[in-house]
Amino acid sequence: MPDPRFHIGSMDDLYALVLGMVESRYDTETRDRFAGWLRSVRPTTAHLGVMMTEMALSGTPMGERHLTLLGFGPDGEPLIDLVA
Repeated sequence: MPDPRFHIGSMDDLYALVLGMVESRYDTETRDRFAGWLRSVRPTTAHLGVMMTEMALSGTPMGERHLTLLGFGPDGEPLIDLVA
């Protein structure tokens, strides 16, 4: 079985995967706020937000550092930090 943290496929599939990951680590209300934020921003910003959130939730390394999801803002925007 492939590792669900690594995604190859359409953006719609990636959105569904990330929203499910958010709900499994936070709650339905947070997932819905995040989904609302995604609908409110330009598609390029939404795609970048989804990809960054997926990387942070998966613990994807970026060289010597990795992304950490700190949480979500009141409007649903993901709060992501690059840590050593």
